[in-house]
Amino acid sequence: MSISQEIESKINIVELAGRYIQMKKAGVNYKALCPFHSEKTASFVISPVKNLAYCFSCHHGGGPIRFLMEIEKIEFGEALHILAKEAGVELKTDYYKERGEKTGDIYDMHRIATDFYHEEIKREENNEKLNYLMKRGISQETIDRFKLGYSGNPRELFARLKDKGFTEQAIIDSGIFVGPGRDKFYGRIIFPIANFAGHTVAFTGRITGTGEPKYLNSPVSDIFNKSAILYGFHLAKSTVAKEQSVIIVEGQMDTVALHQAGITNAVGISGTALTKEHIALIKRFTKKLYLCLDGDKAGIEATFKSLENLYNEDLDIYIISLPDAKDPDEFLKSWGDFREEMKKALTPIAFYIKEGAKKYNITEMTGKKAIWEELKKMLKHIKNPIEIDAYIREIGKILDLSTDVLYSELKSFREKRVIEDVKKKSGFEVTELITGYIRLYGFFDLFLEKFQYTTQDGMFIPSFFVIKNLLEERGSKEASDDIDHDRFSAIELSIEEENAMLSHDTIVLKFLELVNYVNKLCFEQEKKNLLADIDPNSDEYMIQRHALQEKAKNMGIKVNRG
Repeated sequence: MSISQEIESKINIVELAGRYIQMKKAGVNYKALCPFHSEKTASFVISPVKNLAYCFSCHHGGGPIRFLMEIEKIEFGEALHILAKEAGVELKTDYYKERGEKTGDIYDMHRIATDFYHEEIKREENNEKLNYLMKRGISQETIDRFKLGYSGNPRELFARLKDKGFTEQAIIDSGIFVGPGRDKFYGRIIFPIANFAGHTVAFTGRITGTGEPKYLNSPVSDIFNKSAILYGFHLAKSTVAKEQSVIIVEGQMDTVALHQAGITNAVGISGTALTKEHIALIKRFTKKLYLCLDGDKAGIEATFKSLENLYNEDLDIYIISLPDAKDPDEFLKSWGDFREEMKKALTPIAFYIKEGAKKYNITEMTGKKAIWEELKKMLKHIKNPIEIDAYIREIGKILDLSTDVLYSELKSFREKRVIEDVKKKSGFEVTELITGYIRLYGFFDLFLEKFQYTTQDGMFIPSFFVIKNLLEERGSKEASDDIDHDRFSAIELSIEEENAMLSHDTIVLKFLELVNYVNKLCFEQEKKNLLADIDPNSDEYMIQRHALQEKAKNMGIKVNRG
């Protein structure tokens, strides 16, 4: 039996995979949504008999070592090293030395430091620091659960790590020290930050008196990326899976305070907002997310930024706004009922309107129009029509506006912004993009069916001649010399790259949006030409205007005023 086989024989794949994904029993096996690709139907199978975790859709996963390599994005040797410790198997070689890296295991270094800080806060001479946490309502049980500590000696930890065989350079490079023998977090309460598997990868040091900065953090390293780690998730994940919801708060103290209050599905962000990496981790366990960031200006901005990152992530999102702009820690200390506030949580739309009402009087028409302009900017990002429908209905109800009017306004706004975004992103004219779609996907007949004007009618549009030339060439065996072939090759490549992951139906819809935009331009030109020499007060003007309105309606075009 090889060393890897020995290690894997002692690792329970169900327990290992359970740290990362939510699974359900399915006969003798377990099934889950694949952590390696997005899916709605579970195709990831965990077999305790074969000790295997594998996706039959994307073909990722495998035994314990392969699974850990892919889920943590680490190399074979590092996965072997981590699982060997869990299995109690002694490796005869040092993986880190073999790679020519720093002597010793960086995870070991952080574990030793965590234990050291935790021991320090329990020393009699540091009772003041322990009492500081106790006065903040944190029990000894919670202190032990989160391994909270204190750095009371600037040099003792350095010496302890040297005694364990770590070189001075490796210790300094760990990010725990600012120089030989000088602890970076000296004089601060220590919050160990653990990764998903529960291994400490960084620290936050909080000052207990006056001084700046209030919080001091470990630097980004090979094992620590604050954009991918949620504080306390290793302790919260079982409750998150059980209650099918997660509460996102700012930082360590709010997380600890909520756990202390028995709300153990709370986790903390270490940056300014929830990131895509955080969201991917959360979606393995639940579809329901509560945001409860600070109620000050920075917290509100972080909430908006988090909501932007949550667009189209197929999650049920709620925002908890605590009274008097308190954070969870302060709210709990004032004997507030956090679970009751969860029941009052706002939808994203209600939150946008609540914050908008601080700037605009939404009981008046000018205020309603102003907040609607801001809501449109948010709604333009939403792709799912069911989600858009729910949001429009909610907006109509809160602002007392017609949903038909809101739909019409949003359609026009989205169409305009889609075209602007496409042009800005690609650098090509709409007519050039249409030509690229026709050439790539053979949309000749579709264009002729949906374009409501003649090619001559469109010649006032910049670069429309490229469409005209392409249509005329359809029956020709030779390509026109007027076409810049390099440019059109670039256009086609741009379209291919952008549509690589889209279905044919979606590609068709994108093409039709472009065609409809050109239809609208032609219509506006037709309207301008037709009404230019007619007296606006005449019957003929009203007849022609009405006819144009009917034509626009049949074409699915919203008529501009005037």
